[in-house]
Amino acid sequence: MCLTLSNAATVLEHLSPSPRVRGYTRTLHRAGHVSPGDLWRPVDDGNPRTAVLVRRQGDRITLTDQYGATFCYASGEIIATAVPDAFALGMAPRSRGHSVTSTAGVIQRHR
Repeated sequence: MCLTLSNAATVLEHLSPSPRVRGYTRTLHRAGHVSPGDLWRPVDDGNPRTAVLVRRQGDRITLTDQYGATFCYASGEIIATAVPDAFALGMAPRSRGHSVTSTAGVIQRHR
């Protein structure tokens, strides 16, 4: 399951750290809803961390963040999470990598 605003137990407030950084909405979700790639806040007022490893054993869930720190919760426990914005506010969406240009003319010349 992926964390969204619609499956949150509680939606708190939206934060925009800076114009160059993607903002997020602080939320609360059940720990059992967290999947790899989701954001959660193990330190309540700290920055969100990315769950890179999620292990489920019975009614317990263990989340490992991008720094290798591990946190254990009951799967039904409500924990502090975050839902990222689709893109940074004030910035136009851009493609990844290099711009695509046609090579049709180049290919024709080499034949």
